Amino acid sequence: MSSWNRVSVSALALAMLASVPASAQAQDAQTAEATGPQLGEILVTAQRREANVQDAPLAISAFGATEINAQRTLSFEDLANAATSLSFTALSPLDQEFNIRGITNTRLDSPSADQSIGIFVDDVYVGRSGLFNFDLYDIERVEVVRGPQGVLLGRNVVGGALSIITAAPSFDTGGAFNVSYGAYDELLLRGHVTGGITESLAARVSFQVRQRDGFNQDILHNVDLDDVDSEQLRLQLLFAPKDSDFRARLIFDYTNDKSNGFHSVAIDGPQAGSGPWSAARIAIGNIRGRPLGLRESLPEWPRYAGDSAETPQQLSRTAWGTSLRLDKGLGDVATVSSITGYRWGKAFNVYDQTGIGPDNGFGVISPTLFSFPVNERERIKQFSQEIRVVSERKETGFEWIVGTYYQKDTVNKIDRFWAEVPAPVPTLSGESSWDNEARNRSYAFFGEIGYRFSPALRVVAGLRYANDKKEGTVTGLAVRTGDKFNPNDAVALTPLAATFPQGGGFTTDYGQSWSQWTPQVTAEFKPTDDLLFYATYSTGYKGGGFEDDPANAAAARSGYDPETVDNFEIGAKLELLDNRVRFNIAAFNMRYRNLQVTQTNQDCLCNITDNAADAKIKGVEIEATVALTRWLTLNGSYSVLDTEYVDFIDSLGRDSSGNFLQRTPKWQYSVGANVNTDFFGWKDGLAANVSYNRQGKLFWAPDNIQFENPYGQLNARVSLTPNEGRFTMSVWGRNLTDTVYRTNIIAFFGDEVSRLGAPVTWGVEAGFRF
Repeated sequence: MSSWNRVSVSALALAMLASVPASAQAQDAQTAEATGPQLGEILVTAQRREANVQDAPLAISAFGATEINAQRTLSFEDLANAATSLSFTALSPLDQEFNIRGITNTRLDSPSADQSIGIFVDDVYVGRSGLFNFDLYDIERVEVVRGPQGVLLGRNVVGGALSIITAAPSFDTGGAFNVSYGAYDELLLRGHVTGGITESLAARVSFQVRQRDGFNQDILHNVDLDDVDSEQLRLQLLFAPKDSDFRARLIFDYTNDKSNGFHSVAIDGPQAGSGPWSAARIAIGNIRGRPLGLRESLPEWPRYAGDSAETPQQLSRTAWGTSLRLDKGLGDVATVSSITGYRWGKAFNVYDQTGIGPDNGFGVISPTLFSFPVNERERIKQFSQEIRVVSERKETGFEWIVGTYYQKDTVNKIDRFWAEVPAPVPTLSGESSWDNEARNRSYAFFGEIGYRFSPALRVVAGLRYANDKKEGTVTGLAVRTGDKFNPNDAVALTPLAATFPQGGGFTTDYGQSWSQWTPQVTAEFKPTDDLLFYATYSTGYKGGGFEDDPANAAAARSGYDPETVDNFEIGAKLELLDNRVRFNIAAFNMRYRNLQVTQTNQDCLCNITDNAADAKIKGVEIEATVALTRWLTLNGSYSVLDTEYVDFIDSLGRDSSGNFLQRTPKWQYSVGANVNTDFFGWKDGLAANVSYNRQGKLFWAPDNIQFENPYGQLNARVSLTPNEGRFTMSVWGRNLTDTVYRTNIIAFFGDEVSRLGAPVTWGVEAGFRF
C-alpha cells in the first residue's frame, strides 16, 4: 500500500471512529458545566444560503475578523499560510498565482486568460488578480472554498474560490482606529466609522494607509526593493427600511500603491555548471571584498528607443470598483438578489528578470551575461451582472436556486522587452513590443434543486451552462534591432520571429468561443446536530485563451483550449464533546483534462501555454479545533496530495508524463494556539495567538527539475486590553525563525532566478474602538 493510501485510509478511519462514540460524548457533555469552553460558529454563504460552516456540505475554511486580526493577515499571501490546501506563488505583483489542491494559473497573464482560482469580493468576481491589490482590512470574513465550483459561484471556476465579505454598515454608531509601527519602518494606519444617517439609511467609511521600506536592496542604484506605499478606501451605504424585506447595499472601493519593484536573485541551479548571472554575482563579490547577499541585486534599468534617460524599475497600480446589491423577499417563497459590479484598473510594472546584467557598475561582463528587463502596462474595464432567486429553507420538501450571470471585460496589455548581450547572439539584443487588447464576454444560466427527505437527509443536483467568447487584436513590433554591444545585429529581439526587420512586425485579430455544461450532485446526511456526512460529484470549467506575446500572426491566432475537471469527494464534519471539539475531513479524487500549463522556454525566452493531455489529483484534508479550556483553543490542519501529469508532451517535445504537478506542495500543515484570559484583574485582558505552518517539497515546473525544499514559518501576536476597555496594545511578529523561502523561480541557462519571500518582521500596535 502506498504512503498516500495509508494516509487516506487512516484519516477516514479516524473520522469513522470519531463519530462512533458520539452518544457517549453527548452523555459526558451533559455533566459539563454550562460555562465550559465552547467553539464559536462562523456563518458562510458559499452555497447562497447563510449557514454555519459546519452545516455546509463542501470543503470550506472560513476566517472571521477576529482571527484575521489576531494572525495579522494583511494579504492573500498571508492567508495562504493559514488556509488548508491553499498556497501562493508569484512571478511579479501582477502575476499572482493561487493554488488549491494542485490547480493553479501558473504564469497565465494574457489579457484573454481566466483564473483557475476565482476571487470574489462581496459576490463580485475579480477578473485580474494582479490589479486587485486589496489588503484584508475591515473584513467580516474570508471564505476559502476548495474544489471545482461549477454551478453557484458567479463565474465558473475549476480549482476553488477565495471569497471576501467586507464588514457592512451598521445603524449603531461605532468605529475603530489602529496604528502599527514595525520592522523596516513599517507604518500602518487603518480604521472605520459606521452609523445610521436616517432610520433607513446607514453608512460605513473604512481606510488603510501602509508604508514600509524594502527588505531587499538594489545596490547599483541604492534603492530599496519590495517596499510598500499604498492607500485604500471603502465607502458604503446600506438602505434597509423598517418593516420591509428589501435591502440595498452600495459599495465603492479605491486602491493605489507604488514601489521600486521587486528583487530577483540568481542562484546556481542543480544542473552542472554555474549560469552567467550567479557567476557574475560571485565575481562582483570578489571585487568588492565580500559576497553579495541573497537580498542584494543589481537590476539594470533599460533605456528604450527614443528615451533620453533610463526607466527605473518600478510598480504602480490604481484601481477602483463599485457594486450594488439588491435583495427583496418574495413572501415566504424565495428571495431575489441582483448583484451589479464594475471595476476599473491600471498598472505599470518594470522589472529586471535576472537582477543583474552587463551594466552592473563593476565591469563584470561575460558573453552570455545578458539583460532582459520587462515593461508591462495594463488597463482593465470589467462589468458583471448576476441575478438569482433562492427559495426559503425547508425542513422537508423541495429547495431550489435559479439564476443568470453576465460579464464583459476589456483588457489592454502592452509589453515592452528590452535586452542587451555582450556576445553576438541573434535574438538577444534590441527592443520588441506587443500591444494586445482582448474583449472577453461570458454569460451563464444556472440552477439547483434539492429535496430534503427529512431534516437529516438531503440530495441536491445543480447544472450550469457557460458560454465564453474571447476576441481581440494584437500587434507585435520589432522596435529596434541591435544594442551597444552589437549595433549591426539585424535580428528582432525574441520572442518575435527572426524574419521581422527593425520597425517591422505584424497586426492580427484573434477570436474564438467555447461553451460547457457543468453538473454537480451532492448527498448530505446529518443524523444529529453535531454530525454531517456528505458525498459530492462536481465539475469545473475554465475557458480557453490566446498567448500574451505571440511570435508571429499565426501564433497569435492559435489559442489554447478550455480545461475541465471532474471531482469525486466525500467528507465529514463533526462537533464533539458539547461543541468543544471540531473535526472535519475531506477525501477527493479529481481528473483534470486539457490542463493549461504556461512555461518559460529558455530557447525562445518566451512563455508558451500548452494543454496538458490530462492530470490526476487525489488527496485528503483534515481540520481540527479544540477548546481545551475557556481561555485556550488549539487548531490545526493537514493536507496531502498525490498528483500526476498524464501523457503530457509539450509543444517543444518535452515529456513530463508521470511527473508531479508544478508549484504544488506535496503536503501542508498548520498548527496554532489562541489564548484569551483575565490578566492582572482585567477581564479578558490578555490575548495571544501563535501559529506555525509548513509546506512540503514543490516542483517549479512540469519537468520536476527545479524544486523548493520543505519550509515553515512561525508567527505570533500578543495583546493587552486594560479594564475591559476600548484601548488595546499589541506586539506581533511574522516568520520569526527568519526562514528563507522563494515565491518564484525561472530556470535560465543553469541558474534559478528567484524571488524571495519576506524575512522576519515585527512591530507594535495600538488600537481604539468606540
